[in-house]
Amino acid sequence: MATFTYTAIDSSGKQVKGSVAADSQDAATAKVKELGVTPISVAQGSALNADINLSFMQKGPKPRDISVFCRQMVSILGAGVGMSDALGMVAGQTENPVLKNAIAGCREKIEQGSSLSEAMSEYPKAFEEVFCTMVAAGEESGSLDISFTRMGESAEKTASLKALIKKSTMYPMVLGIVVVVVVFVMLTFIVPKFESFLGSLGSDLPAFTKALVAAGNFCKNNVVYIVLFAIGFIVFIKRFKKTNVGKHIFGKISMNAPVVKNLTVKTACANLMRTLSTMLATGINMVDAIEITGATMTNVFYAEALDKIKDEVALGTPLSEAIEHTGVFPDMVFHMAAIGEETGNLVQMFDTTADYYDEEVKAATESLTALLEPMVIVALAGIVGPIVIALLMPMMSMYSSLSEM
Repeated sequence: MATFTYTAIDSSGKQVKGSVAADSQDAATAKVKELGVTPISVAQGSALNADINLSFMQKGPKPRDISVFCRQMVSILGAGVGMSDALGMVAGQTENPVLKNAIAGCREKIEQGSSLSEAMSEYPKAFEEVFCTMVAAGEESGSLDISFTRMGESAEKTASLKALIKKSTMYPMVLGIVVVVVVFVMLTFIVPKFESFLGSLGSDLPAFTKALVAAGNFCKNNVVYIVLFAIGFIVFIKRFKKTNVGKHIFGKISMNAPVVKNLTVKTACANLMRTLSTMLATGINMVDAIEITGATMTNVFYAEALDKIKDEVALGTPLSEAIEHTGVFPDMVFHMAAIGEETGNLVQMFDTTADYYDEEVKAATESLTALLEPMVIVALAGIVGPIVIALLMPMMSMYSSLSEM
């Protein structure tokens, strides 16, 4: 079976490119048409025209990509289109290469007799475990449209939350990088040029200025090593955060740091309520829903808390009491869970609580942004200011000496 590259036009008139595996050019053309696009050219792949597959550089789909996929599936399946054709149509309109290839692969496996959830589970980079579990629950209960609807809504909420947090932290991050670059440039290129000028003033340089000049010379003579050290340090931190010790250290910091504590707690609560609500609505039992929700927690302490909750619920403890026993969730979480248990409507209660915490996260993020901006500006002044003062001190001393003559 050979690989054929194609250029085609999708339903919106946009040109798309890709590749398919087939036994002949006619079979490849037929496969391209099955993707819901109109082929312009189909040619056997070669070293010159084959797609370069750098899978290790390709990023998985973002929450918004998953949201669009779910909504498309709901619309197409609701129109009476078969699963195989629906996947072909969606694949032709999907831009993320990882998700696009996964959808096309799922289509082939379904045609070979696999279920949708089984096919999706073979593409973990595109479809997370929670997604596959909810699709399986929808298939078993015959409510796949409900599963896709709930997952689409959940992914949309997640995308909005991540975009809000990213937006709020972008300004401090950029300003922080500017501070580092400005200080490095001053010490490496500007301070050494001042050294000869400052030394020609005739008097001994102040100790602070001498220290700054020494630091500038060190930076100038070791630029490569400093850059390599910075890159190595960043790589080390990223890998250390993935270790068990690193997860606990950074998790503890995020739960106790005055600036981010509020945001961490409320984000965890919103994630807990939203994910539990989505899974319970699709028919997944409580214990499995708690276990899968724990796997979605980014903070290790909340993930461990969900493990304890799962064990207690499995032994018969009410969910609200199990949540309260962990001591890491606010009172409102287990109170709302208790009300949901009493009224027999946990899904609606969790939805309401998730919406509340989404708004709380938005407010906490805005407060964090308002606090970080002046802090970063003060830090910039505190770092750059002393450097400027150190450069001006010898000249001020010289002017004072001249005025006394």
